[in-house]
Amino acid sequence: MSLKKLATLAVSLLFLSLLTACDSAEERAQKHFLQGLELIEQGDADRGLVELRNVFKLNGAHREARLLYAKTVYKQGKFAEAYGQYLRHVEFYPNDVEGRIALSEMALKSMNWGEVERHSKVALEFAPTDPRVRVVVNGLDFRNALLSKDKQAEQAAIDEAIILKDVAPESLNPRRVILEGFLRAGDTRAALKEVDDALLLHADEINLHQIKLSLFNQLGDTDALEKQLVKMIDLFPENTDIRATLLRWYMSRNEMEKAEAFLRTYAEAEGETGKADLIRFLVTTQGTDIALAEVERIIASEENNGFYRALRASLNFDSGKTDTAIAELEDLLASAEASDETRRIKVTLARIRWSVGNLVGARELVEEVLVEDNTQIDAMKLKAGWLIDGDQTNDAILLLRTALAQSPQDAQLMTLMARAYERDGSKDLVGEMLSLAVETSNNAPQESLLYARFLLADDKSLPAEGVLISALRLAPNNLEILEVLGNIYIKINDIARATQVSETLARLPSENAKSIATNLKLRLLQAQDHGDEVIRFLEGLAQTGEDDQGVRLAIIRTHVLNNKPAEALSKINESLQKYPDSPVFRALKARLLETTGDADQAIEIYRDLLQQDDQQETIWRELYAVLQRSNKPDQAKLALEQGMTALPDSATLKWMKASSLEAAGEVPAAIAIYEQLYALNSSNLVIANNLASLMANYTDEPEALERAYVIAKRLRGTNEPYFQDTYGWIAYRRGDYEEALSHLEPAADGRLKDPTVNYHLGMLYIALNRPEDAIEQMQKTLELARVPDPRPEIAAAKVELARLTSGSSGN
Repeated sequence: MSLKKLATLAVSLLFLSLLTACDSAEERAQKHFLQGLELIEQGDADRGLVELRNVFKLNGAHREARLLYAKTVYKQGKFAEAYGQYLRHVEFYPNDVEGRIALSEMALKSMNWGEVERHSKVALEFAPTDPRVRVVVNGLDFRNALLSKDKQAEQAAIDEAIILKDVAPESLNPRRVILEGFLRAGDTRAALKEVDDALLLHADEINLHQIKLSLFNQLGDTDALEKQLVKMIDLFPENTDIRATLLRWYMSRNEMEKAEAFLRTYAEAEGETGKADLIRFLVTTQGTDIALAEVERIIASEENNGFYRALRASLNFDSGKTDTAIAELEDLLASAEASDETRRIKVTLARIRWSVGNLVGARELVEEVLVEDNTQIDAMKLKAGWLIDGDQTNDAILLLRTALAQSPQDAQLMTLMARAYERDGSKDLVGEMLSLAVETSNNAPQESLLYARFLLADDKSLPAEGVLISALRLAPNNLEILEVLGNIYIKINDIARATQVSETLARLPSENAKSIATNLKLRLLQAQDHGDEVIRFLEGLAQTGEDDQGVRLAIIRTHVLNNKPAEALSKINESLQKYPDSPVFRALKARLLETTGDADQAIEIYRDLLQQDDQQETIWRELYAVLQRSNKPDQAKLALEQGMTALPDSATLKWMKASSLEAAGEVPAAIAIYEQLYALNSSNLVIANNLASLMANYTDEPEALERAYVIAKRLRGTNEPYFQDTYGWIAYRRGDYEEALSHLEPAADGRLKDPTVNYHLGMLYIALNRPEDAIEQMQKTLELARVPDPRPEIAAAKVELARLTSGSSGN
């Protein structure tokens, strides 16, 4: 045989062998699939999943195996893994309806609206009449109608949900839409009937029980509310929020013996978790010493006492014994093998390390935990918080979605998700998550206050009031809720209810409650412009001896607000006769003297106060400010340097230094200080704004501009003009002119007298080819500018105005 024929034969044989191997791989994959299917049907899911993973090694595109794997891990409660498997499936089969529906439903459950829209769009195209597709689309339509405030679309979604309730009775989503419609309409009775109907089909759906509890709360039916809480504890024994709610309920009614009896019974039945709840209750009601004594008793009686030793360490840390707490936790971990318990201990130690400044050690422990168990919820919470603080919001959101898939009823996770969305500038999603956290926590005070403050920041006083009222029914003596409610009533000029809140606080036994009541009463009188009555009220407090110095300060403040400096100064001098060494009254006198024209004496008082105690940050700040206002820049600069020497860790003084450097044109040095401040507290909006603004205005590097955008995203959609200007200018520099316009126009509406704001809008108008509008803004820029004004924006405005008015073209 010739060499050529031999070569041809070899190639043919090789080709045939490859085909045989290919067929063999497919056959082996199918065999593994059938074995996996059989094992899963027999109830041996874990071994079945192993067989399915073998399928993927041979054939990653095996449709039936991938779907079976996704469905199986979903049934096991591994929602994040299931979601990932379905995603992998639609990569191979992008038009597969089953995969898209599953992804849409899971995304709807976790309120991941972008994913809901992405997957339901495909499902709707290929299966528009499928009930499951209609249910998902209905939920999305309802949510979009609420966001756009489209009442007609909202009602249409509710009407569709009423139809779908019967078409797809196994789905809760249509009922949720209907319920939300009743709740928004204030029809509590109809909502309660709808919940009861839904519970006939979905008796173990915790969200329905939570809504029912909330409805009893709104109706004020205390007996039904208590029975519902007890029923929920029986149905969902692992849910700690329900127990906490019942406990708050007992405590709000001053039924302490009933509360402790409930906890002790629960502790005996539930072991570690129950005993931990009992210890926390004892800390709150009887103090740390009593709680520690109880822990010591438990440790002495338990053979496996690692959990309780960790609990003792936490109590020691809370009482200031940091070294003792750390030593005990490290001793527990020294020879312990990896387990759920050691992972919990590591998380506890990580929190302590973080709080004492050992950031590296804290992160190391959390990463160790997540390597051992990537679903450890407390470790995930800590890591998510750090990611948010570091502006890694996308990573934080992904991590929190995974955590919520594992623990969908965790209000803390929802609050963290709200923080992540806030940092990312997704305001609507912040509100959704905070609202969900309130619902999930059963109107707990902390979650309710967070949501109420979010609403108040958006000037939504009445919805905020509703949230707080619901929380107050379960915790009627919560001082913080009462105080915020009282301030809301003053803001909306509801004098009767503000007075009622003040009187409620005054009747409570704590001194703090009485102090809040006094402040509310004072604000009430001031809101009604009863100047003389305010003074009489305060003088009456002084005569009763209630917090004499505080009352005196309030009287002085009232005289200042009423534009009566002479009376204020007289009261200060009177107070100084009684309290001659009081730094507060002396500093107040200095401040008042400056306003009446005697700045030199004010400076002398401040210097004397600092000579006695140079650790007074407020006095350094006031001294610097009065020197600046008195046109003594060299002395002001020296005072600031002296203050920073005395208080090297003062964030306020560093902030002032950065502002002075910016004003002097030393922008890189100012940015360096803001970077330090931002690293210490990245949640401070003003620091974030100033840092992003400087980066966007005075640097041209793409990396710096992108970092400025990441920092400034949280300013998106704000009503604060300086924040609008910062975010709008960054959007302009990134070429997003529509986004820039929606922020720069309201920023330049005249509230600010800062010429750079008008300059920024003028430059945007140039980019949008609106020369007449640009000319108007450049003229305003120069009208508002100082004389002289060394800022580069002013010089640039002159150049642009000359170019625009000379008739030259080009952008």
